[in-house]
Amino acid sequence: MSRNKYAVASRSIWYVLRTLLIITAIVALCLGVFVEGMYVSNLYILVTEGLEARAECILTDGAVLELTEYFTEDFVRNDNALYEGAYDAFTVSSFDYRVDVERVTVLPWNKRANMQVLTQLAAVNAAANDAESGAELPEWVPARYSVALARSGSRWYITGLTLIEENPEMKPVPTPDYSLLPSPTP
Repeated sequence: MSRNKYAVASRSIWYVLRTLLIITAIVALCLGVFVEGMYVSNLYILVTEGLEARAECILTDGAVLELTEYFTEDFVRNDNALYEGAYDAFTVSSFDYRVDVERVTVLPWNKRANMQVLTQLAAVNAAANDAESGAELPEWVPARYSVALARSGSRWYITGLTLIEENPEMKPVPTPDYSLLPSPTP
């Protein structure tokens, strides 16, 4: 009879331990998914806003120091595009810079992440500072980049931007773009 009590107690203990282990695994999985989602959304916002701010600095000769909110100081110091001055002869009043995120690679326990993005300057409104010089607005080349990011404390920063491909093949827009339709002729 005593054997039977021990068998019941043993099975009960294993049932409780197995159930606790399963519940712990589910909670850990949910926590990992939550942290992963939080990182992905933070990285998406950081990269899209950071690359738009970088394009604005290049086009309008803006304040490079404001980029340290998105980029590391080392990246800003070594980014040649920020200091070339290709658009210094023009006053850019507005532009439409598009960043499409294609892939994100980050794990909840890592302090590094990678993102692949497709960038293009869809439209720009600019006027030459010297109208008589005949200077033409330099063309902004669409490109596919690999963006390297690092976490410092609780914040992410862009640490590198590697060109993968210039003039990549663009996918068609899933919804109609009425601005591309031919204008009606009377």
